[in-house]
Parts: sequence; C-alpha cells; structure tokens
Amino acid sequence: MSEEIDDSIERKEAELSLLRSFMEELKTEFIKQTADFALKWYRKTAKEYVTKYPEIALKMSEKKMGDMKTKVNELIKNAEKIVRNELDNPAIWWHQKMNLHDPIDKYKQVADKYSEALDHAVRHILGRLGLVLEEFGFNVTTKSNTGAYKEFWFETPVGSKQIVPCYPHLLSWSEEMQNSVRLYDAQFTHAITLFNELQLLKEEKKRQEALTRWDSI
Repeated sequence: MSEEIDDSIERKEAELSLLRSFMEELKTEFIKQTADFALKWYRKTAKEYVTKYPEIALKMSEKKMGDMKTKVNELIKNAEKIVRNELDNPAIWWHQKMNLHDPIDKYKQVADKYSEALDHAVRHILGRLGLVLEEFGFNVTTKSNTGAYKEFWFETPVGSKQIVPCYPHLLSWSEEMQNSVRLYDAQFTHAITLFNELQLLKEEKKRQEALTRWDSI
C-alpha cells in the first residue's frame, strides 16, 4: 500500500510541476502584454486629460506643457520596468505561492470584472500617470480625500497604511491580457485540485507510517 501511495505522489508531483511551468510561462506573457498595454494607455490617457480639462491645459506655459510631456514619455519609456516591479510578485501568482485555501474563482473573469489580485496590480501600474496629472494641476489626487471635485487616484491596500496610486475608473484590458489570464485560470483550477490530492496522499502516508511504527513495537 505504501508503494502505491509513493507512486501516486510521484506522478502527481510531476504533473503539478508541469502545470506550474506552464503557469510561469503565462505569467511571463501577461507581464509582456501588460507592459505593451500600459505604455499605450499612458500616451492615450494623458491626451484624454488634456482635452477633458482644456482650461487647465491652456493655462500652462509652453515650457510647463513640455515638462509634462517629458514626464509622460518617461512613464512610457519605463513601462516595462514599472509593470515588472508590480507583477513580478509571488503573492499574486498561485503557482509561486501555493495555498490550498485560495478561492477556486481567484483568477476567474466575469464580463469586465477581472481577477481582483491582478486587477489591483494593473490599476497600480496605471495609477502612476495620476502622479503626473496631479503634479501639473489636473483634478486628480493620489494622496488624500481632500479637495473639491478631485478624482481620487489612490487606494490603501488591505493590511497596509501606505497610500498607493491607483487608477479608479472603468478599465478594459487588452484581449491578449484577458486570454492569458483565462488560460492561467484553467491551469490554476486543475493545479489546486491536484495540490489538494497531493496533501491528502501525504497525510495518508504519514498515518500509515505511524501505524507501522506502532505495530512494530
């Protein structure tokens, strides 16, 4: 019986290892796709705010507007680094920090409601533009609830006192990003089931070993 359990454990561990390798590939793809999405989004959204608040833009001197454009271009240039810093975090990827108690719908997308862990991370990435908009006088705040008619581009993550820039409005990911997370979700639901089966087998093996020791004395 012990040999059968050992064989089952070995097979399931090999299968879980393959799943985790594929999930790591999907994570890498999602990071690349998000970097591409973010740099286009920074450029597009900066222009939208210039036209959304023309009275602010028109009051700027040519130098000030040039300085703002430079800051936006720096965001675009550093998009990949910003994305990697936010998304290369084991806490948001199950295959890097396996947990039996994670909800089975952790990476499920329903309509335009994305996985909460990943959605917050993406919004933090985009929220970096809010720092620029705030600096140049647009009706955005990334620090506090003060100020009339301000857009609140920040959040305080659960369990933290730190205020983090965060894009607050409706958001549509790229199709490539959505597809990667759908694939990741499919692997996750299989992997967490497999991980649970492995833990049960290992517990059963411990019970058998304990009983064998008892009987041998």
